[in-house]
Amino acid sequence: MRFTKMHGAGNDFLVFDPGEVEGADLPALARRTCDRHFGVGADGILVPAPTADADLEMVYLNSDGSYSEMCGNGLRCLARYARDYEIVEANALTVATGAGVKKVILFEDGSSRVDMGPPAFAPEVEAGGFRLLRVSMGNPHAVAFLQDPEGLEALDLHAAGPPLENDPLFPEGTNVEFVHVRGAHAIRMRIWERGAGETLASGSGSCAAAVAAVALDLAESPVKVQLDGGVVEVAWSGAGEPVYMTGPAEYVCEGEMLG
Repeated sequence: MRFTKMHGAGNDFLVFDPGEVEGADLPALARRTCDRHFGVGADGILVPAPTADADLEMVYLNSDGSYSEMCGNGLRCLARYARDYEIVEANALTVATGAGVKKVILFEDGSSRVDMGPPAFAPEVEAGGFRLLRVSMGNPHAVAFLQDPEGLEALDLHAAGPPLENDPLFPEGTNVEFVHVRGAHAIRMRIWERGAGETLASGSGSCAAAVAAVALDLAESPVKVQLDGGVVEVAWSGAGEPVYMTGPAEYVCEGEMLG
């Protein structure tokens, strides 16, 4: 079973051609191949599936085998893969996701811009000692702002993340972003992803954090989001408007699963 490994700002994925995984138990495949000791290692798997609703469909599973509605970094990687492997021919394409059809524009340097659609906000809540702004980017996010940059870097996400991810306030679970505002157009973010744990980056999480900062008048668009794995840029012009995310999509290797 052949795969291509890619990453977007350190958020890494295994991409499988649909023919390679036809009839496969995808949740079991994700758990096995994403394991960083007994598999290849990744935050999730991607399958570019055919669909009548768009140029292609993104099937995405987290490393724990759960399906996810949206993955911004995965979407950029899948779009580049689809173009480079001639699944599509154009540099502008549409991708069906669990959060709707998204438009992607690919650039020559391998980066891309994604129209993530408009965000949806819910009232702030308190949980786990954090004040959280709830944001939906087609998948659920809870954004916590920390004033102390050193406190953000020292925060143990493996202790703070799981109780928030599974708090009763979030019946379907949630991604959790911990954010420090560095300036009018810059934030620092660490992420605890639903179904994947701490990762180096999250595209939809970056969008949620950036629009939360803009909505609370803590930052101005466009916002550069500094992640553990790199930088993405998020632009949002206000209520009802779409969020645009620009960032890299890189190849790591190709290989074949044995056994």
